[in-house]
This record gives sequence, C-alpha cells and structure tokens, in this order.
Amino acid sequence: MNFLFRFVGIGLAAALALAAPAARAQAPAQGIAAVVNDEVVTLLDLDRRIAVSISSAGLHDSADLRNRLRPQVLRTLIDETLQMAEARRLNLPVSAANIEEAKRLIEQRNNIPRGGLSKFLADQGLAEQSVLRQIRAELAWSRVVQSTLVPQVKVSDQEVDAEMARLAQSTGKFRYLLSEIFLPAETNQRDADLRAQAQRLADDIRAGAQFAAVARQFSRGASAFGGGDIGWVMEEQLAPELAGAVRGLSVGGVSATINAGGGYYLLQVRDKRQIGMSDPADTKVHLKQIALPLATAAAPAEVTRVNARAESISATVRGCEAMDAMIKEVGNPQSGDLGTVRLGDLPERFRGAIGAIEVGRASAPLRSEFGVHVFMVCKRDATNAELPNRNEVGQTLGQQRLDVLERRAMRDLRRAANIDIRVRL
Repeated sequence: MNFLFRFVGIGLAAALALAAPAARAQAPAQGIAAVVNDEVVTLLDLDRRIAVSISSAGLHDSADLRNRLRPQVLRTLIDETLQMAEARRLNLPVSAANIEEAKRLIEQRNNIPRGGLSKFLADQGLAEQSVLRQIRAELAWSRVVQSTLVPQVKVSDQEVDAEMARLAQSTGKFRYLLSEIFLPAETNQRDADLRAQAQRLADDIRAGAQFAAVARQFSRGASAFGGGDIGWVMEEQLAPELAGAVRGLSVGGVSATINAGGGYYLLQVRDKRQIGMSDPADTKVHLKQIALPLATAAAPAEVTRVNARAESISATVRGCEAMDAMIKEVGNPQSGDLGTVRLGDLPERFRGAIGAIEVGRASAPLRSEFGVHVFMVCKRDATNAELPNRNEVGQTLGQQRLDVLERRAMRDLRRAANIDIRVRL
C-alpha cells in the first residue's frame, strides 16, 4: 500500500503566526556554545534561536526564561547541525529557490506582504539568519526522511486487515485526536534534568502558551514540524504508558510528563470520539425559534410580561405545525425556521437545553442579551462515531513505523558524532 505521511518539513510557516511582542534587545553574545563534529554553534546562534523560540511559542520574555530554555534550544541546534550535515552527505541540497519558496509560504500564512518577511522579523526583534537556519534544517531533514526512511516503511494489506479486525472489537472505546511533545534521553544528560525540562514546558503551556507552537520549537520528535500533531489514534494503538495518561484527560487537557519510548512526552487531547456512540456536539437538529425582544435594562414590569408570554408558549405549543402558527402570531422577524444546525455550533448558553428537549416539544424560555427565546427541535440526527477506515489505519501504522525509524536515525547520528558542549547548561 502507498501512504502519504504527515511529514511536511515546514512547521515554522505556522509557528510565527502567534509571535509575541518583540524580544528585549540583548548585548551580542561572544564565544562558542558547542562544536558538532567540525561545525561550530556559537553563543550568538543560541541566543538568537532562544529569542525566536520565545516569540514563536507566545511566551513572556524574561532573563529567567532564557536561562532555562538554553539546554533545550542548544540541543535542538545540535540536532539541526547533524541533520543538515547528513543531507549534505547524501547529496540532498536545499537550494536558494527552496528557501525563497518557504519564505513566501511563511508570508502567505501570516498575512505578511510578499517580500516583507525581513521587515516582519525585524519588527519582532528577531534575527532573520536564525529563522532561515531553522527553515534550512527543516527542509534538509525532510529530504533525508523522504529519501532514505520513507522507502523503508512497508505496511501490508494483511497487517491492515489484522488491525481492522482488532479495532472492530472496540465499540464503546475512544479515539483521540492527539498532539505530542517529545524530548529524547541522551547519554550525557541526567534523567532528572530531562524530566525538569519537560515539566517546565508543561508549566508554560498551562500558563497560556500554545501547545502546537511549543511543540514546533522544542519537541524533538518526528511530529514537531506539524506542531506535534499525530492525528487520530485508538487507545490500543498507543504505548501503555501513553494510553494510561490519555485516558484521564478531557478535551484540551495536557498530560503530566510521561516517561516512555526513551524520553519524556507531553500529550494534548484536542478531541475524542467514543466508537459506536454519538457525540452530542455532532448531533444535527432542525430547529425553530420564537424570539421575544427584551432589552437588558428593561423595566421589571416588562421583564415580567415577556417572561410570562414565553412561559405560556413553552407550556402550550406542541408540534412543529403549532410552532409555525405561533411564529406567525408573534410576528417578530427574528423568529422563524433556523434550518438544520449542528449542536456544537450553537451558542454554549443554548446548547445544553436544546440538546435535551424532545422532538416536537418547546424548550423552557432561555434568556440572551437580545431577549427571551423558545426553541423547538423538529428533527434530530445523531451520528455515531465510526471506526477508522482502511486508509486511516494504514496511515497510522505507517506513520508509527516512520517515527521509530526517524528517532533511530537521530539517535545514531548523535552517537556517531563528536559533540563538545562548551557552555554551562
């Protein structure tokens, strides 16, 4: 089977979209941060990338934050140096035209005038050289992965059949739309330090930083270029440690640090669906309403009158034909047939009440800033969550294998390299 993996190689294009206010100017750093084989990562490289990471992740700049980000950002720069060197070794160059195309994509996604990226970065207090280095590394590694690793991924029809059969027994279980941040363990790094780095990222996210932006800048997993997105997965498709963490999370929730797979994970549940069960937010209803205008500052007597009218409608109107007749009687242009709507798209203050009423029965009066509303559901269509199809199952199996290959490739590059870290972390 052929698969289109979620490896895109230009994660930075979206990462700049939520850039924070300009980083505070710092005195130019002098000296060497690390030597990677025969290539140098300078302190200036490190400080510039820290500024880009803080801005892109939407963090509040401070001296303390810069200091604690130094280990993570330096290891990212070391990885990028190894990735670009590997692309050169394999004769997989990134051309000037490739860089220009990536810059145009960044401009397009961030509503920057064509050719205006340099000014945009300058206005943010960011060094263009640092951003271009990150773009070049992402493109280079994308070429390495597509050229050398993707061809190794084979998923047979029989394997997809077996996974489909296993998932068929999953009625009542959940599928999760997940994002991840992964920090791999290294031989020269203490476990306590790595765990502390992961915990600090979790703290930043809980303080308001966007998970996807943090993943793009700090995750060192295969999904980092896509903001940590690993798509829809069943609980059974996750490692036991990850499945246990995900199980207790609500939508939007971020896990505690998880020690698994040779490093530490943070997981975010962006959505979830229970197999064979309907999701209330996806339920579609044919909805009609009567709206009785009532100003927010209306006199008490007017409030009493309108509420009494709404209560009477709610208690006496039965069936959609009767609702149509009452809409005509009220004669308010905001009353009428709202058509078929998804419950999840309704204002939150109305969603629960409309979801709970029986077909053909009027709701209790509901207040908004515009007045008092009475709703009626004339038809309800609840769609059950379905199992993933063959293509989705194949994509998931293939992506999991590609992730393993990529992590192994990066581990081998690190082990074979002569890495001399000169800065105190």
